[in-house]
Amino acid sequence: MESGSVLGGGRYVVRGKLGEGAQGVTYDAATADGRPVAIKRFDVRGARGWKDVELAEREARVLSTLDHPLVPRYVEHFEEDGALYLVMEKVEGETLEAIRQRSGPLPEDEVRRFLADADRALTYLHGRASPIVHRDIKPRNVVRRPNGSYVLVDFGAVSELLLRRGGSSTVVGTLGFMAPEQLQGRALPATDIYAVGATALAALTGAEPETLPHRGLRVDVHAALGGRVSPALLTSLEQMVEPDPDRRASSLAGALDGIRRQGAELAPPRHGQPASHPPHASYPPHASYPPGAQAQGAALQGDAREDELVKSLRRLLWVLWGLGWVLVPIVLAQLHVARAVPAVMFGALAALLVVTWHKGALLRLALRRWTRRSAESARPAPTAEAPRRRVDADSGQPVQVRIHTSELQPEELVGQTERTSSHARARRARVP
Repeated sequence: MESGSVLGGGRYVVRGKLGEGAQGVTYDAATADGRPVAIKRFDVRGARGWKDVELAEREARVLSTLDHPLVPRYVEHFEEDGALYLVMEKVEGETLEAIRQRSGPLPEDEVRRFLADADRALTYLHGRASPIVHRDIKPRNVVRRPNGSYVLVDFGAVSELLLRRGGSSTVVGTLGFMAPEQLQGRALPATDIYAVGATALAALTGAEPETLPHRGLRVDVHAALGGRVSPALLTSLEQMVEPDPDRRASSLAGALDGIRRQGAELAPPRHGQPASHPPHASYPPHASYPPGAQAQGAALQGDAREDELVKSLRRLLWVLWGLGWVLVPIVLAQLHVARAVPAVMFGALAALLVVTWHKGALLRLALRRWTRRSAESARPAPTAEAPRRRVDADSGQPVQVRIHTSELQPEELVGQTERTSSHARARRARVP
């Protein structure tokens, strides 16, 4: 398709090609008002089999239900001239594959940022009522935005974990980044954990995972990285690329706990608290500890706690609204205004949709304000400073005075020092 072609009845103008894969071609396009979008084209008539058509329809259906900042936003899909077109947000940035080819292996702190964003995205995808497995996470399907965040793209191999009886499975994925169970046509949330670990290894080493040293079916992470990253990250990656899905880390959050604990241990102790380790404790010479590890870990844990709390509040509000269909008619019947039941319940529904809109943005705002006010009210009230009085050192009275040198002017400091020295000499002279 040439640049300048029009799609969707004139709603979109093609500007070029972004990429081509097994499931279709993705074009760079723009809406009539100039907003950039990505349009994926599936040639239904030229499909090699019904599975290709099923994958295309599945990607469109799944993307239409997603709403997360680290996943492309769905716009629409339509059929035109025997092809299915999927329109989605164009994620501006550079793929991890392009960064790796341009700059070589990535530093550990950058890979940690990728792992943190992948954790957020997969927590959302795997935590849905019907968990969604990407099945094809690799450097080419990870885009780093200009602000440094990482986005998972290309959901053409996506799988919904539904209870299916009978039927055949499809092997979808990329060799080197596929978990062993994918070769059997199985896809689990732990399958994406393996792919994220393999992607991190590829970013750290600059090599494809299948070319790295192996011990049996297991990638030898220690031999592959050659002591270039911290021990905590080595352990996390080993848990991610474990071949046995039953022994593999069940979530990225669990695999990254060691990194977060390491950040907390390496943080300087608060004033008055003993250090968690001697100041000159020996660590492996190759270990590299990013300065913001503790802050990043605390922020990630805070985001996870907030997500869980908001999810619980949204669920509670919907349960209360459902119970309202039983309780509200009873109450309004006692008040002889039973006709107002639909108005009350649908008004409550409108308010509930506003409160829970965009993953509970209003709930998050209210929680953050409440947390800020609670923190401010918990702060101790400032105590009034005791009045200071000046003591004359030559008064002859034995008075104990504690003087901070920063409170004295230079000429006062000299005078006080001389007077102190003279009094000390006099006391030594009186001692028998």
